[in-house]
Amino acid sequence: MTSCTATFEPVAACWVCRGTSSVAVTELLFELSAYASQDPELSLYSGARLTLRRCTDCGFAQPEAVPGLPRYFDRMYDQRWSEDWIHQEFEGQDKDAIFWSVLRELARRLPGDRRRLLDVGAHAGRFVTLARAAGWRAEGLELNPQTAAYAARRSGAPIRQLNVHDVDASAQYDAVTLTDVLEHIPDPVGVLARVAELLAPGGWVSVKVPCGSAQLIKERWRGRLRPGYRPTVADNLVHVSHFSPRSLHRALVRAGFGSIRIGPAVPELPAGDGLACVASRTVRMALYHAARLLPGGVHAPFAFNLQAYGRRT
Repeated sequence: MTSCTATFEPVAACWVCRGTSSVAVTELLFELSAYASQDPELSLYSGARLTLRRCTDCGFAQPEAVPGLPRYFDRMYDQRWSEDWIHQEFEGQDKDAIFWSVLRELARRLPGDRRRLLDVGAHAGRFVTLARAAGWRAEGLELNPQTAAYAARRSGAPIRQLNVHDVDASAQYDAVTLTDVLEHIPDPVGVLARVAELLAPGGWVSVKVPCGSAQLIKERWRGRLRPGYRPTVADNLVHVSHFSPRSLHRALVRAGFGSIRIGPAVPELPAGDGLACVASRTVRMALYHAARLLPGGVHAPFAFNLQAYGRRT
């Protein structure tokens, strides 16, 4: 960890298993100068460096320290995006295969009269919109004020600008989804435990996250194949929690979930008719099916993302 004018708080134990033995994985950099006008305190972290470390017990990776700035992560995600960019995020179909897979799996696990769903990290609201079209009584949480307002307008659903810890625990949802969210949050077990409190008995959580080790392998290969490219999986702590299949399972158990199933996640599929898009979709689906069908494939270096389901016990 290098010094800068901003402060850091060391992280002594693994957020998932509480182990204290770890190995260095890679270095991460901070570059937050874009916030110089919006949030000068946040921009002071530019130039800082940290080491990402992997727990030798459960395989979970996390930074050696976290910023001491109050609400660092909430403030970093308060980005001032243009309306056009948010509109493109909503209209984009790249994640639709993931979204439909999650809805199918949840519907298979819950009876037809249990369809109250909370999407944590609703972003521009596309998943909530698809869920409502499929008969779910879906609503969302989104910290960014611009995307929260847009998601509410486009989906017609309640989208609250709240942290999951601030939601009324009496809500009692049948399903809670966290798609590409948990990797952005420190202390993921605390978040999952809060999600368990929001679920009615027998309710289900759906969690999709990148697989930390596979993503690092992919980034390193990009660095070898693209001159000048710097491999990165954690700059600015955009990804602060890096899961392995084992650590994701352990996090769900510690948070109070049972009947846990973890497998490779359906990949994002870039839309478009061009040769590059078609080739990318083909390769991504081939790797996904290989990881899904091979014994132990969830641990393969090409299982780039993990999809987990757990039932509140």
